[in-house]
Amino acid sequence: MTAVAVLGGTGLIGRHVLAALARPGTPIVATANRRPPFEAEGVEWRQVDLTALGPARAALRGARGAVICAGRLSTAAELKRDPVGSVTTTLRIGINALEAAAAEGVERVVLVSSTTGYPPGEGPKLESAMFSGDPPGDWFGVGWVHRFLEKQLEWYCRLQRIGAGVALRPTLVYGPHDDFDPASAHFVPSFIRRVVERERPIEIWGDGSQSRNLIHAADVAAAIAAVLQDRAPGFAAYNVSAPASSSVKQVLTTLVELDRFDDAEIVYRPERATGAGALDVSAAAFSARYGWQPAMSLRDGLAGTLDWYRRSAG
Repeated sequence: MTAVAVLGGTGLIGRHVLAALARPGTPIVATANRRPPFEAEGVEWRQVDLTALGPARAALRGARGAVICAGRLSTAAELKRDPVGSVTTTLRIGINALEAAAAEGVERVVLVSSTTGYPPGEGPKLESAMFSGDPPGDWFGVGWVHRFLEKQLEWYCRLQRIGAGVALRPTLVYGPHDDFDPASAHFVPSFIRRVVERERPIEIWGDGSQSRNLIHAADVAAAIAAVLQDRAPGFAAYNVSAPASSSVKQVLTTLVELDRFDDAEIVYRPERATGAGALDVSAAAFSARYGWQPAMSLRDGLAGTLDWYRRSAG
């Protein structure tokens, strides 16, 4: 019997989940697809395409618990390039993963959802606000996919085909092993790459005041690990966020300072402002239920990610 299966073990969140769950003698299965597997003690790798149901069932066979963090990341850059592909791929993977978990009798499922499902409006958003209006603008499709998958998990729990299901809604996740591809990366890894490459000038689309709530992948993994240790039945959904948001300008100037890019030139393009507006969410409910608090400060998290990228790119 496998203790936990991690679907999407090679991704940003998945890699940190495997590190958080590592225990001597604790069997873990992890799936890989587009990214290759890596050495991890106690992990059995399964190379599977989760867009098909059969492989998803094979990946979860014998597992007591499952973490579903597989899918295609829908960043603003990716949605601009292709507004449909990443969204429909995530939907297919999520449907198959949850159907497979129900069919294989998995006792506890943690679904990594998203705050993109929240409608616009003044915050901080509580969990109950998720379905009070449509997700905004370009995030309509992305948000509704995550909403649907949460409801699918809740449905299976009501049918008692999955004993317990928890949907976690992290804000903007960053950290080592992020996607640094210029065509699809969100703004944090994009800034890191440009700082390390000493790009001149570095452009900010907008005036830099746009705020984002950044949560380190290790803190998200710690939240997932806490949920897996619980034994409460039924379904629940929680936000996972940092205590405060940061401006885009603050992130870039911190990276420039950390990497000693003393002659960096930052150019603001107010006429090209893009992306979703600021979204303030509250993780108070999750903190109260599990005693979880983010351990990584923004400065330490950026420093560690910058150092990892510099070493990896070299």
